[in-house]
Amino acid sequence: MLPIGLMQTWASVQHGMWYARSAEFMTQNIIHIFVWLRVIGDTIFSVGALALGWFILGLKTGWSLTDQPLPYADDNLQKT
Repeated sequence: MLPIGLMQTWASVQHGMWYARSAEFMTQNIIHIFVWLRVIGDTIFSVGALALGWFILGLKTGWSLTDQPLPYADDNLQKT
């Protein structure tokens, strides 16, 4: 949450650390907007992490592997 951290740093320099960590500072509208904007990135990250986990689970259990070679794999073997 880089934007909020930068805002807190600036508020800490200007008014003191007590203000940057206070409820008055943390309940500003811009802080709430940045918190809700983070949901978009968190959702994308979560979907990617779940997809990676699903892929690794498939490799570990073997259900994502096939015994038959891929069609383009035969072409590459014959050219060499």
